[in-house]
Amino acid sequence: LSPSESMKSIVEKLIKGPDLVWVTFPEGLRREEMVLKLVNELEIKDKENFYLQFMQASDGKEGFLFPDTYLFPREVVAEKVVSVLYDNFNKKIAPFQEDIKKSNMSLNEIITLASIVERETKTDEERPLVAGILIKRLKAGWPLQVDASVQYAVATKNCKVFGAECKWWPILSKEDMSINSPFNSYKFKGLPPHPIANPGLSSIKAVIYPKESDYWFYLHDKSGKIYFAKTTEEHQNNVKEYLRK
Repeated sequence: LSPSESMKSIVEKLIKGPDLVWVTFPEGLRREEMVLKLVNELEIKDKENFYLQFMQASDGKEGFLFPDTYLFPREVVAEKVVSVLYDNFNKKIAPFQEDIKKSNMSLNEIITLASIVERETKTDEERPLVAGILIKRLKAGWPLQVDASVQYAVATKNCKVFGAECKWWPILSKEDMSINSPFNSYKFKGLPPHPIANPGLSSIKAVIYPKESDYWFYLHDKSGKIYFAKTTEEHQNNVKEYLRK
């Protein structure tokens, strides 16, 4: 606003609102969730077209769109948003490149596992321990058996129409657990083909620097508290104690 502006001009600007808007993407969102948040907060008029452009520009970049707070102009194009998020990802992981090279995993594998850790954990403290458990399962040839990857598969199958009311992380049914998808980590061994969400730095670091333990299993009770187990029997007891009350 300028002191030399007319009252009409000032009122019009105040009604219109700011041309730049802060948008915060929390950790663990799929790219579909990110773009839906974006079109709503920027009040994009042609929502469907912007959505399609974002999905096209971000194809192959799931997991590499860094969750953070960004300042975008209301008229920003989808390709620019993807570029900003992807560039920020590269800046954030730059300090860890040497340790990534020393690991036995590719960058895609690290981010894929980090996206699972992001969705499977609640706190920064538990993430390195859960990452260590999942890495140990992979090395032992176990299936990962994580609900988050199955949720990704189910939502990908069910949420294909723009504008539909979608549950991107649904509560899984018995039928869901048998879905024939490479993201079904109960049915197929190894990592899914690509990340299931966009993890934050805490989850990425947890995979780069996992914590070793004697545990093979974990679960969260209804309040979000995590419980670990060393054996199948211990884990089943935890299931009965904390999930079936």
